[in-house]
Amino acid sequence: MKLNFKKIAFTIFVTGVMTLGAFAQFEGAIEFEKNVGNVHVKYRYYVKGDHIRIEEIASDGTVEGIKLIDMSNGSTYAISPEQKLYMEAPNRRSAEDFEVEVKKTGKTKTIEGKKCKEIIVTSKDKDRKIVYWVTKGDYDFFLPMLKSLNRKENQSLFYQKIDGMEGYFPMLSREYILSSGRLVSELKTTSVKEQENKDEIFEIPDGYRKFER
Repeated sequence: MKLNFKKIAFTIFVTGVMTLGAFAQFEGAIEFEKNVGNVHVKYRYYVKGDHIRIEEIASDGTVEGIKLIDMSNGSTYAISPEQKLYMEAPNRRSAEDFEVEVKKTGKTKTIEGKKCKEIIVTSKDKDRKIVYWVTKGDYDFFLPMLKSLNRKENQSLFYQKIDGMEGYFPMLSREYILSSGRLVSELKTTSVKEQENKDEIFEIPDGYRKFER
């Protein structure tokens, strides 16, 4: 039997590209702001594989709090740089289920150089509407991260109700009271930077003590 080496080589090449694409994952740093009323908080994500570091940044630029997430085993640690303490975050109970209506409007716009599309999620039970502007990329960490954090905030809960969001990341989201139209919270991404992150930033620093209740 005569072998077609060109066909075999092409098949190997295509398979390799598809494999790399399947395992592609964003590595870098993402900064965003959270605004709720008069409260303004800045956050920074560092992402590398299954590891995520979330920093809460004070107005003077210092890091007030850190969370380390290992999505391979579901562990989450909270760290206090000021007190040099750490503790394992407990798994909280799941939130009560609720119905939502999801509308993918087809509208697009560019935010921080990223092409985004609009998705509107509403819940009559909660009297809330959230408008998301999401961008498609290698952001497969985001949904598992939300599940690991298990936050009860509407911005997180509503996002997880949208089907087919693997690989997407929200560049901007605004939460409104459905009945009045009043804006109650906003999350805005200010920087997305691809970079290599050192492994040690995803580890509990040496010399930190475990917080005992």
